[in-house]
Amino acid sequence: MSLIRLSLIMIGFVIYASSQASAGGGGGTSLYVSLDPAFVVNVNDGTRVRHMQISLQVKLKQADFAAYIAEHDPAIRHAMVMLFSGQETSRLKTAAGKQELMNEALLAIQQVLEENIGNTAIDAVYFTDLIVQ
Repeated sequence: MSLIRLSLIMIGFVIYASSQASAGGGGGTSLYVSLDPAFVVNVNDGTRVRHMQISLQVKLKQADFAAYIAEHDPAIRHAMVMLFSGQETSRLKTAAGKQELMNEALLAIQQVLEENIGNTAIDAVYFTDLIVQ
């Protein structure tokens, strides 16, 4: 990731966090960061290969952790591609299956962050879009 892009991302997060704090959103307000672009992977449907597009947002434990998400985006994205690739479509059809996958995504991202910064940095992962076709 280029230094300019990383700087722009960090400036955006600082501006967003500042606006939240000045609007009374500081303190207990959570900060959500989108992992863009969406992930597109192959999934299994018996003998047929299908595609899944999935968008994620993570809930940070504190606003200043946003820079860590941007800094370690390649490692986080790699972990997500490895997790999502080859999932069974039958699992993705149920709310329970989606919840399990979301919990696995949380643990995988926390592991990447723990290994790189010594802190899990996030409380939750949310699927904001999930399409299988």
